[in-house]
Amino acid sequence: MSDRFDAIAATVAGPFHQHYAIEVPGLATASTLSVQSFKVHESLGEPYRITLSLTSPQTLSRGDLLGKLATFRMRSAERMPRRFAGCITAFSQLKRTPDEVTYGLVIEPQVARLRLTRASRVFQHMTAPAMIDALLRRHRLEGHQFAFRLRRAYAEHAFHLQYQQSDWEYVHLLMEQEGIYCFFEEGEHGDVLVFADDVDHYTYQPTLTLPLRESAGLNAASDAILSLETHARTVQQSFVVADYNPDQAWERLKADANLASKDATTYGESYVYGTGHLDQAQARWQAQLRHEAALAAQVVFAGQSTALALRPGRVTHTDSALPEAPHGMVITAVTHHGARDKPYANDFKAIPADRRFRLPLNPATWPTLTGTLSARVTSPSTYKYAYLTKAGEYVVRLDLDFDPWNPGGESVPLRLAKPFAGKLQTGMHFPALDGDEAVIAFRDGDPNKPYIAAFHHHSQATDLITNQDRWMSRNVIRTQSDNKLQMEDWEGQEHVKLSTEHSGKSQLTLGHMVSGAMVNGQRETRGEGFELRTSAKGAVRAGHGLFVTTDDRPRAQGKQLDMQEAMQQLSAAQAAMERLAEVVRAAQADAADTIAMNHVLQQQLKDLKEAVMLFSASSSIALTTPESIQHSAGKHLTFTAGENADVGVLKKFTVAAGEAISLFAQKMGIKLFAAKGKVTIQAQNDDMSLAALKDLTITSTNGKLILSAKEEVWLGAGGSYIKINSNRIENGTPGDIYEKCAWWGTQKAASQAMPAELKNSLPATPLQLRAFASPASRNAISAGMPYKLFADGALVGTGVIDATGNLPIAHQRATQAYRVELANGHAFHIPVAENFRGDAANGALANQGFHYLEDSPEAGASSVDRAVHRQTYHAVLHPNADKDA
Repeated sequence: MSDRFDAIAATVAGPFHQHYAIEVPGLATASTLSVQSFKVHESLGEPYRITLSLTSPQTLSRGDLLGKLATFRMRSAERMPRRFAGCITAFSQLKRTPDEVTYGLVIEPQVARLRLTRASRVFQHMTAPAMIDALLRRHRLEGHQFAFRLRRAYAEHAFHLQYQQSDWEYVHLLMEQEGIYCFFEEGEHGDVLVFADDVDHYTYQPTLTLPLRESAGLNAASDAILSLETHARTVQQSFVVADYNPDQAWERLKADANLASKDATTYGESYVYGTGHLDQAQARWQAQLRHEAALAAQVVFAGQSTALALRPGRVTHTDSALPEAPHGMVITAVTHHGARDKPYANDFKAIPADRRFRLPLNPATWPTLTGTLSARVTSPSTYKYAYLTKAGEYVVRLDLDFDPWNPGGESVPLRLAKPFAGKLQTGMHFPALDGDEAVIAFRDGDPNKPYIAAFHHHSQATDLITNQDRWMSRNVIRTQSDNKLQMEDWEGQEHVKLSTEHSGKSQLTLGHMVSGAMVNGQRETRGEGFELRTSAKGAVRAGHGLFVTTDDRPRAQGKQLDMQEAMQQLSAAQAAMERLAEVVRAAQADAADTIAMNHVLQQQLKDLKEAVMLFSASSSIALTTPESIQHSAGKHLTFTAGENADVGVLKKFTVAAGEAISLFAQKMGIKLFAAKGKVTIQAQNDDMSLAALKDLTITSTNGKLILSAKEEVWLGAGGSYIKINSNRIENGTPGDIYEKCAWWGTQKAASQAMPAELKNSLPATPLQLRAFASPASRNAISAGMPYKLFADGALVGTGVIDATGNLPIAHQRATQAYRVELANGHAFHIPVAENFRGDAANGALANQGFHYLEDSPEAGASSVDRAVHRQTYHAVLHPNADKDA
């Protein structure tokens, strides 16, 4: 209906008649409103603004007009009419006379209301057009009221923050940063806000060509351009942009753009850092956008016309060639004005139509966040532990954000800043829990680049260090399960404690020690020094040796392995043992192996040259347990005491030696007593000798004395003797024989059985002889060869060598050597390794077939076992022998 009215009005109007009208639906007195003057400003990227001066004989109030929908029309006989369907955003009563009232109104499109709503909100995983769409629909704009005509594929932004901006300011910011512009078209149902981004989105049809009539004045009979100015300025020759994406940290993303390389009027390269691109393609676009924005402002036309058809985005031609705009010019802004006493005219600005229009980029006006924002760590279903990504990032809800989100999805995962974070997963990270208050900062001050800078305590999660319980002197690191590192600085009570609640409270305390519970407002002192304790298992492991001592070094002076006192005691013990050994050897007893002891002292214990353990105390050492203590040594076990060695056992005391036991007392003798039970001394496989420098007394105080032997018994003194054997008793003396007795008699021959023969109860040890030609020729086995096996000269077995080459032996401990005789006449003498004439280790290797190897002549003489080089031979064939062992 309104379009039919416009056509009729244009037909019946005279050539110079102009008509401007306002319609306010629902206002009964709207027909009484008469336009006195108007000014309409519209430009690309901005809502239009219509300023009207109206008169009416009616008195109108603010409630009659403000906020109401309104349509403003401009029409004339030879001009296509223009219609603006917006709403009244400002109302003024300017003048009152007896006949009429003058009002001032401002009409703007409905989208202008977005300027009134300042907000802060989060957008996630949305493109810029999608964000604009969401904001428009939030203000109840319908799909027929706006349209997107876009050519470029827009990147999805993981996170965008609108911070304390009006919704229109944020829409404008998105258009500016994304290379989008907007303008209004007349639609079937009113204004249509069009978002575009390229030259083919300008309005080309119908073709608009206007005569350039600078001398015609404002009374031209037809539409014309009355004046036209061309303004040009020097712009950047190129742009370089760069930014850093932590998700592609192997490089900084840099790109450049020069879209007018043949234009000699440009100058310089402008470098912009922090443009927010995430990959190389986005970097190139950011550089291109900035140069396009600069080129869009390089050449600007400014003029006046009477053409009502001029509107933002309209491509316009002139009847005169424009060197700077061979394809015409596109209108970027126009201001229409007119009044009852002034004809219609407009002022416009334009740029060459072959250039993409870009809103001016002015980062100085973009919002920045130089401070921080508060937020809460979130998770789905309130996780007990930290809810974070494989990159160690957290999801938070900004406290300014009240939009509905799924738990754990209130933001993209954010990086956590740390005092140190380095390569090889170095740094520190204390996991944050659901509900923890995060301090959000923004890289480069960009609201779209948030990260977690720190965490704060608050009223519901108070600080762990306060003025309560005299904790102001403590420095504490504590986790959710009460794992903690505590450092106390209170004078006289300084300490460090590292503890965990696991294993019944495991902790290490250094310095002053106090109880955890308060007693009469104070913590009870438990001790001082250091304490390492747990209610579970414990282990101390040192791969290069362990030195434990009570020898003090005040103020932590001295070297780590300062073991002077320990070495003095051990050296003194070594010297004492060497003196005793000389005496023992002089007495023909077995002396201690002081050479081996000295080797352990000098080559192992001293400075922990090997992986040994050394315990030293300036006073005594005690070991106690209600159960058992076990001492085990693969080689030597040495006990040395400067005074007494006391061993007390309430039940049995056993000593077993694989070879020999030697007891020697230098000064005060040896006493063996059994308060109860038998005393049995046996030499099960050899002789027994009892010798005394003075008297030798054998007494049975309440029984018999039995001396017996299988072969003979000799009793002698001073040359006289009695010899008893199985056949006779012989008495002999160089002197007299006296017999004193009450009766002497003889009977027939008689004998009595002697005590049973001693039995050697030591078990046999299974051994195997291997009939290889050598370790290097394991396949050369004399399979099928008959053999005889002798032990210490006695035949103990015969057989035939099988395919394995193994000869089984039941080895008796008393056996000294074996001999194997083969049927082909070869024989092999195999001594037991312990009885080898050199190093027992070499004996074991010899028995494995590693034959004697002489060293090279130039190696010089050696005092070691001449067969020692078979060890080198063995090491070459078995490089992993130590590892396997």
